[in-house]
Amino acid sequence: MTAPQHSERFSSIFALFMIFCVLVWVWGLAFFMFWPWQKGGDWLPDYPLAVQCSNGTDCIVPVGELAQARSEGKVLSLRPQATRGELDYRQLYVRWMPWGEDMEVKTSAWNFQTSVRYRIDPESQQPVLVEYQELNAKIFFYAILAALGSLAVLHLYRRQRS
Repeated sequence: MTAPQHSERFSSIFALFMIFCVLVWVWGLAFFMFWPWQKGGDWLPDYPLAVQCSNGTDCIVPVGELAQARSEGKVLSLRPQATRGELDYRQLYVRWMPWGEDMEVKTSAWNFQTSVRYRIDPESQQPVLVEYQELNAKIFFYAILAALGSLAVLHLYRRQRS
């Protein structure tokens, strides 16, 4: 019996690596889609909310600066004028959309995404955090571990068949 040629060894390693990449993608997408929402909690003071500014346009104001912006007359409404929209804010991408009667705001950068669902309290006219979801590099690491486990299972299944 002869030793495998370098091209055969390379093609088997390359195929294994491509299967691993596909498994990381599939597991990552699954974790991304089904990552749990956390109920309630406290607002982060620098979390950006989309509001309607005094000039009638939509703008971004951090939750911690909301009371001061309202007292200075910079904010007309806690609901933005556009039902859906997106703005850039301090190297973040902020997107908002309706969520039933309430609002959902997604803030993302290259390495994370935080989604917040909130309602506006009719009495105090303050945003009330309903639930939030934080997606970050932890999902990618879990996807790598799940892909390695899937590769191990596939390898054991292949060895058992032959």
